[in-house]
Amino acid sequence: MNCAETLLRAANDEYGLGIGPEGLKMMAGFGGGMGLESNCCGALSGAVAAISAKFTTTKAHENPQVKELCKSYLNRFMEKHGNIFCGPLKERHKNEDEKLRCLAVVEIAARELEELMQKAKGGTI
Repeated sequence: MNCAETLLRAANDEYGLGIGPEGLKMMAGFGGGMGLESNCCGALSGAVAAISAKFTTTKAHENPQVKELCKSYLNRFMEKHGNIFCGPLKERHKNEDEKLRCLAVVEIAARELEELMQKAKGGTI
């Protein structure tokens, strides 16, 4: 799986998002910064998808909390890690092992997502 698929699959398992195989498949095109590396990191896209699945009841406009949570997640990630774009994050954290390429970024994104989910659960966001 690519970074986006990996992050959303793990979040689906961890947070009981109820996303089936067809829904998980939709993340395929988000890996590698949507294939361009100059776009948002796929792992972060997976995290945004997880936030959306967790906190959207029907559609985004009926859940303004989703926009704020996504904004908070990405802003905090940027502040702590210096970037949200695939290329620079990959360069900073890359692993030469083909199987582990972006694993470090996925793990960082997952930790940041867990922190946000805990804060949201506690009502501190």
